[in-house]
Amino acid sequence: MIKPLKALGALVVLAALIGGIPLALLTFYGNPIPQQLPGAEDVAHLFTTNDSIGFLLFVVVWIGWIAWATFTLSVVVEVIARMRHIPTPQLRGLSAQQGAAAVLVAAIAGLGAPAAMAETPAEIAPAVQTVEAPAMPTEQPSTETQSDHQDTSTPATEDLVITVQPGDTAWDLAAKHLGSGSQWSEIVKANDGKIQPDGGALRVGEDPFLEPGWKLTIPGVPATDTAPQDAEQQYETVTVERGQSLSSIADEHVGDAERWPEIAEASAHITQPGGYHLEDPDQIDIGWTLRVPTDAPAVPAHQDDEQPSQQDEAPSSEEAAAGAAEAAEQAVDAASDALPTDQAPQADTAADAAPTGAETPAPASAPSAEAEETSTVPWTGVGSIFAASILGAVLARRLYTQRKRRADQRIPEAATVDLDQVRLTRIEDPTVLGFVDRALRTLSALQLRDGQTLPDVRLARLTDDHLELYASAPHELPAPFEATEDPATWLLPRTAALADDETIADIVAPYPALVTIGTDSDGYQILVDLEHLAALGIHAASQTSMPVMRALTVSLATSQWADDLAITTVGVCPELEDALGSGRITYRETVTELLDDLEAKLERDQEVLEELGHDSAQHARQAGDATDLWAPEIIIIGTDLSLTEKRRLQAIVDARPQIAVAVISSDQHTDLSEWRMHIESLEAARLEPLGLELHPQHLTDADYDAVLRALGAASTLEPTTEVPDEQPATEEAPAAPLRPVAIVQPSTSTILTAAQRDAEAELPAEHPYIRVLGPVEVLGATGPLEDKRLAELTETVTYICLQPGKAENDFRADLWPGKRVADSTRHQRISRARKWLGATDDGTRYLPRANGADGSYTLDEHITSDWAYIQQIAELHQDATSEQLAEALKLVRGAPFAGGGRSRYRWSITLQYRMTDTVLDVAHELAQRALDAGDIETTLWATQQGLLVESLHEQLWRYRLQAAAHDPDLHQRVTHDLEAQIAAVDDDYDLMPETEALMYTTPAAHRIAI
Repeated sequence: MIKPLKALGALVVLAALIGGIPLALLTFYGNPIPQQLPGAEDVAHLFTTNDSIGFLLFVVVWIGWIAWATFTLSVVVEVIARMRHIPTPQLRGLSAQQGAAAVLVAAIAGLGAPAAMAETPAEIAPAVQTVEAPAMPTEQPSTETQSDHQDTSTPATEDLVITVQPGDTAWDLAAKHLGSGSQWSEIVKANDGKIQPDGGALRVGEDPFLEPGWKLTIPGVPATDTAPQDAEQQYETVTVERGQSLSSIADEHVGDAERWPEIAEASAHITQPGGYHLEDPDQIDIGWTLRVPTDAPAVPAHQDDEQPSQQDEAPSSEEAAAGAAEAAEQAVDAASDALPTDQAPQADTAADAAPTGAETPAPASAPSAEAEETSTVPWTGVGSIFAASILGAVLARRLYTQRKRRADQRIPEAATVDLDQVRLTRIEDPTVLGFVDRALRTLSALQLRDGQTLPDVRLARLTDDHLELYASAPHELPAPFEATEDPATWLLPRTAALADDETIADIVAPYPALVTIGTDSDGYQILVDLEHLAALGIHAASQTSMPVMRALTVSLATSQWADDLAITTVGVCPELEDALGSGRITYRETVTELLDDLEAKLERDQEVLEELGHDSAQHARQAGDATDLWAPEIIIIGTDLSLTEKRRLQAIVDARPQIAVAVISSDQHTDLSEWRMHIESLEAARLEPLGLELHPQHLTDADYDAVLRALGAASTLEPTTEVPDEQPATEEAPAAPLRPVAIVQPSTSTILTAAQRDAEAELPAEHPYIRVLGPVEVLGATGPLEDKRLAELTETVTYICLQPGKAENDFRADLWPGKRVADSTRHQRISRARKWLGATDDGTRYLPRANGADGSYTLDEHITSDWAYIQQIAELHQDATSEQLAEALKLVRGAPFAGGGRSRYRWSITLQYRMTDTVLDVAHELAQRALDAGDIETTLWATQQGLLVESLHEQLWRYRLQAAAHDPDLHQRVTHDLEAQIAAVDDDYDLMPETEALMYTTPAAHRIAI
């Protein structure tokens, strides 16, 4: 609330200065300019008159007019510079006027709204700042001249060599040693291919992930030199957040608001997004990088939000850090013990606990989870909706492949590793896709119920609290949609009650061409309905436009709120058609070939629309008419158009009735409609005609390659054993030939007795035990516990058990994805978990203190899990006894982490894949043994346990069908169970021929089987 009031006050002051001063001067003095040029007598009279008051008044008035003119000129220069995203030119002699103008314009910048939305109330319109400063800076490579200069001026042997510390990133190191994080690529170039102690290496063109212990050369920095600012004072890098000022940052990170001049001086040389520099301490913007002094010694004590980046540490540094961490946690423990449970300090504020002992104030935006994301290159152009779409597409491909795989096949690890799904999961909002989809279908269902039409939505904005819909014209919407002062703008709270599954089951997606294009200055996602826009022009150089075009293509191709969508590309993403294999996207070589099909579609569809009386395919779809025309076709063209192609394409876009076609084109010389995205860089763009400033959504080359590799690997099956060179593994393993086999007859001998199968699994009782193969549980914890803390502490303990020794940055990023957490937050949660788990008989805590300087945690060796036992048995494989296999399967109660919700356990995504595969392998082994021995009951039991983790795994269903083949009634029940499972999970699921043959062949003396 303070910032809008400040901006409003600045606007009033500016208006008073620019408009009020001349009005006052004219009112009280009149026009100071004489009607005619003064003669010599007039001038002599002016200097010889005794009317000193009149003379003084004359001088004061002219000084006022000059001051007003120079101030107004300064305002104009400042506004133009901000609109063009260039540094403000310095006018000689007008520094005072320019300083005042800069302060006022900067304050007003946060108040503006898109020009076309001026009628929308400021509190609900997408906030737009004149200077776009995204929170996650992307690559801003230095020029070739600079790079060459650095490489040749200082021999590599004389360059500074540093040791990478936990939490260090290429951006941070560049900001510290080279003066700007945007020069991170220079460090990559200088260390390209250099093999590190762990065998890894930095590579140009690949993601610059750094590992602790690596030795990196800092080009252009002499080994005998240190950063000037670091000679006497250590610094950390901080990213400016909304509402912060230099004094508030100094107060938060240094503990003294009066030390803001040190931050200003240390940060003045850093080139900020848009080319700006910190010149006026009252003018900093969101996303700017600042250097903040720390009072820590060369080997600082361990902090939760800060990681040391010093080379040549003293041997005792880890011990000192561990001691500091232990002291901090002991202080928290003591504080928690001193208060009643319901008065324990809450963990959601940055200033909950004061520093103790060797601990210094914890900076909230040092390299923690979110800060790591903002300072590393991968996925900087991907928002939460886009991230969820990518993950959803890869998961769907992997799930389908997993259901088809045989016992001797594997899905390559690259399906998860290449994509870096854990990092992408930290970006996604796990609930956003379902919320937007259900919200739009709810709107459609309500309008159909009331006999009303749907609004033509041109723009949507997703905030933390609302989905905002901006229609092209005033419209009436029912509850739970909330009206605003603008009749064309509606809000839907994210907590609103939406229609249930049954209500929206038959509702066609009303806005299938809705797609995210970027985030506004508040970090909220902006979506446009391409079908309503009809055409969107991308104005940028090819190296900048292609990442944006690529993101739009992938986002549309993986959209989960479009029931059906046809995408055709020319010059954009030619590989995506095969990688997705969904039939949604098609690549064409030429625009001419595409236009022939579009013109034929135009003729056919317009004829039907005219008969139905609709002015657009979108309205026909919403009315339930012309169902064969409702799927929009999005045309994405990344090449320049000829005059003939422009004319033909323009005719299709302008045709009325409007068919379901929308065009995205990067031809800057062709505007098919008024809608355009002017992309100045991968950090700044402007959507016209609204004038809406954006951080455009984009996919870099590296990110796009990762998506393609992940999609390809998720569709691939490879044998678990080596195959001869002449028989390489193929993407689709050939099906084994169908051959008749004898029906499996029950045997009197069994590999497991009923008692062995039915007996409860034996679980350790002496120490806490963690169960993740089903609903997550921590058994045997004996300490105090508040019911409201159970979920968070269970996740924390499970994380430490399954991910022991994870660095502090990962710990924070995984357990608080997308959030900044205070030092006290982590300490309090760890303290509560330590008390809850309790201790061994000899007093040893099950959750020891943090390990070393990286602040990692491990559990006492006595604590184990069901996953650990399953892994042990799986490693034995064929050497495991049937009793051991059965004991492992008894531990399975459902899918891994079942019931954890999408807000928790997002860090476990790759573990879930591995757990599911391992359980299936154990079930395969036991079921095959039982089937070979004629042990029908054990076969059915083993397969049933395996199906708990993947209910449509066909290999296990084939075992069940084979085991039931001797009994027609049993076979029929198993067949019906499989049919019901398909109906419950996926009506369109296609079984493999081998499975269908076993389902629908009448049991006889011989059976078709694998």
